[in-house]
Amino acid sequence: MKKTLRILVLSGGYFSLALLSAPTTHAQQNSWYLKGDVGGNVTLDTDLKEYFGAVTPGSKVKFDPGVRLGFAAGYFLTDWFAAEGELGVFANNISSITEAEHVDATFSNVPFLVNARFQCPHNGRLTPYFGGGVGGSAAILDADHITLNGTRLDGSMSDVVFAYQAFAGLRFKISESMGVSVEYRYFAADSPSWKPDVTIGTDTDHVRFGGTQTHAVSIAFDWRF
Repeated sequence: MKKTLRILVLSGGYFSLALLSAPTTHAQQNSWYLKGDVGGNVTLDTDLKEYFGAVTPGSKVKFDPGVRLGFAAGYFLTDWFAAEGELGVFANNISSITEAEHVDATFSNVPFLVNARFQCPHNGRLTPYFGGGVGGSAAILDADHITLNGTRLDGSMSDVVFAYQAFAGLRFKISESMGVSVEYRYFAADSPSWKPDVTIGTDTDHVRFGGTQTHAVSIAFDWRF
């Protein structure tokens, strides 16, 4: 979990510097924006496809409700369309794994996406918007202790997979430069595979989950300049 948050903070800092150093000579007033959001997520059960060899058909990985954090930087090309880059994290404790004797682990997706955002072009206080994005995600398995079929797994591992999302929200304008939003997000990522640092001498040395699907609701704050 700490590793996931470090990745998010460092990446967010990079995007902030890139945005602030971009040329703005021809930019319209309040065309650039920064946005941060925080909330909760529900990640649906996924398949356990491999755990140092074959597993029982139909084996599942189940997750507790978790947290959502995000950061985006973008530019309004028109009053109704914006392009943005987004970084985030969806983190969940693993509640159970089929036939596992012990589970103490966290699973996180850390997406890096390019989004298209559409909104109603008006000057009222409330503005609905929607959009979607594609990119990748660092799928991180942070296992303090997983034991399945007598094989114990400890340590933190990551894999980069394809990811995409769709989102919709309602923004309340606080001022000409600031706003707050309620946002729903559907996020999906491909199947990750991890190879632990230590091979235990089993049939294979990989752990593999199925693809993940996540529903998240968050509160967002944005600053336009």
